[in-house]
Amino acid sequence: MLKHVPYFAGVTALCSLFLITGCATLPERSMRKQMTQSPTVLYYHDAVQGERDFYAEAVGFDEYFLYAMHGNPVVRAAFERSLAAIERIPQARALGDPTLSFEYFIDQMDTRYKVSLTQMFPAFGKRGLKEDAATAEAEAAWYLFEAERFMLLDRLSKAFYNYHYLARATAVTEENVQLLADLEKAVNARYKSGTASFAALIKVQIERERLIDSLDALRDQRRAQSAGLAALLNLPVGEVLPWPTVEPSAPMIVDEALLDGMLADLNPELKAADARIEAARRRMALARRNGLPDVMLGAGWMVMPGMDGRGDESDIGLMAGFTLPVWRGRIRAGIREAAAMLDAAAHDRDALRNRLRAELSMAVFQFQDAERRFLLFNDSLIPKAQQALTVARQAYADGSAEFMTLIDARRTLLEFQLQAARAAADREIALADIGCCVGAFEFIKKGD
Repeated sequence: MLKHVPYFAGVTALCSLFLITGCATLPERSMRKQMTQSPTVLYYHDAVQGERDFYAEAVGFDEYFLYAMHGNPVVRAAFERSLAAIERIPQARALGDPTLSFEYFIDQMDTRYKVSLTQMFPAFGKRGLKEDAATAEAEAAWYLFEAERFMLLDRLSKAFYNYHYLARATAVTEENVQLLADLEKAVNARYKSGTASFAALIKVQIERERLIDSLDALRDQRRAQSAGLAALLNLPVGEVLPWPTVEPSAPMIVDEALLDGMLADLNPELKAADARIEAARRRMALARRNGLPDVMLGAGWMVMPGMDGRGDESDIGLMAGFTLPVWRGRIRAGIREAAAMLDAAAHDRDALRNRLRAELSMAVFQFQDAERRFLLFNDSLIPKAQQALTVARQAYADGSAEFMTLIDARRTLLEFQLQAARAAADREIALADIGCCVGAFEFIKKGD
């Protein structure tokens, strides 16, 4: 019985090592906990709480955004990739499959058959480095999922506020078409009474037809923009979405220097780049450890003919071995490859930071420019254009002004109204761009 103690000790050691290598480590448990406790896990579910019929009622940007987070297939694909990346951690930590071999001797002499079980154990530190690299890559996948949400925010804000601008442009143009229709009636009445020329009547009719053509183009454009907005929400394309409701953002002061610091701390793309650099560092350390030998442990059971005609006898054997990393050229090449990949990851991160800084600077400029234009048109130019149109109508009515003066005043008011609507849409789009660059959804909250 005592002679089997080494055998059982060896098998017990192997089983214990298998159990240890199968246990989740703290980084993996932390990431899985993050996945289950984070609100973003809701984006994985098929059902959306409080689902709306977007084709039946007008809703605001927040409702569109929340629905898109649940339904957009690009975001869901990024979430699934982050789940898949976490599952690579236990695979990296695990040992390779053990080898079970059976040997039967055809020419029976001293041994009839032999059964062996062996397991290869990587050199000290290799498994930990593989696990660390997989953990860093899983973190990068999670941050890329977060980045995909911001990219969706960017695309959705452009589609939503351009659609809202189209609504405002359509409404303003319809109003001006009606004004021209009323003006045409007045000119026609004056023409019949002999107080207006035929040229004036023709001009107002031409102006009205030109504006009707612009209105038709805006109406035709609605279906295309509605389809683009519906696609971001993963809604069936066919019907036309109602015009959205918009609450303008509260006035805010944008400090580019402060935002640049927030970008470095919050942007998920930069965090993903940092995680990829950490993964590259771990793989470089692993490449250096490839020069160390791996160890093989095993146990075997042999059946042999008995002595002096007695029955078969069996014996237990333990075995050990190690690899011989003699091909140093291959190992050195692996180290150089890992070093190059680490440098590439660092350069990618620097390029990304430069690009994000440039995008942030442009978004800040576009916000400030849009806000300046919005205030200029709404507070100054539009009221003055309205006054000019009123004066032109009175002057034309008493015969002290040309008809073209009235037409020019109306054109100017229409242009200013459209530019004010365009500036309002550009302001909201720029705010979303700032939020995407920085990595903060707070820039899209309304009325704060």
